[in-house]
Amino acid sequence: MARPTKQSNASIADRRRRDLLEAAFALIAEKGLEGLRTRDIAARARVNIATLHYYFATKDALLVAAVHHVRDAFMPPEGRAPADDPHATLRAHFANAWRNLQANPRLLTVLIELTLRARRDRAARAALRSIQGGWRGQVETILRRGIASGRVRGDCDPKAGAVIVTSFIMGAAIQLGAQPRGFDFAAVAKELERWAAPQVIKQKLEPFPTR
Repeated sequence: MARPTKQSNASIADRRRRDLLEAAFALIAEKGLEGLRTRDIAARARVNIATLHYYFATKDALLVAAVHHVRDAFMPPEGRAPADDPHATLRAHFANAWRNLQANPRLLTVLIELTLRARRDRAARAALRSIQGGWRGQVETILRRGIASGRVRGDCDPKAGAVIVTSFIMGAAIQLGAQPRGFDFAAVAKELERWAAPQVIKQKLEPFPTR
């Protein structure tokens, strides 16, 4: 019998870690953070409790990983849009968030749970602060590039603009939870695009993708 290779062992480890994280994510959405139990996570992932503690030594470590899972849903990887088109990259941020909110409604529940937990839990608060800072920095870079290329209005404040963009996406998650059919994400995202664009480009903006 062939011995497992380092690559196959790494693949198994990645899969188990992902299974545990997805199980935790699902249980947070179903029961909330206060009702989250490590034994339930292990059972949902079909592993024993020792395996869970091997990958996540503490519940706080698992919580931080869940926060990063939410981050990945709202922060598309660099390079999804053309590098020379900062405006399209900003649109990619909106489109990615919209797709993920539609495809995974549990994101909203988990996001609210994590935000509430951050007010009284140091680990969750530190993780959220780090994520928000990185996310705002990414959007700020997009806006700065846009200003330099003439695709974002020159009087735009990149720092304030980054807060506006990220706050819109976070707020949109809550709006969609309260009125999933009454909140027009595409219309508001399009208006933010118009806000960021110089006058010469505003009339050329294409309709915001809804799929």
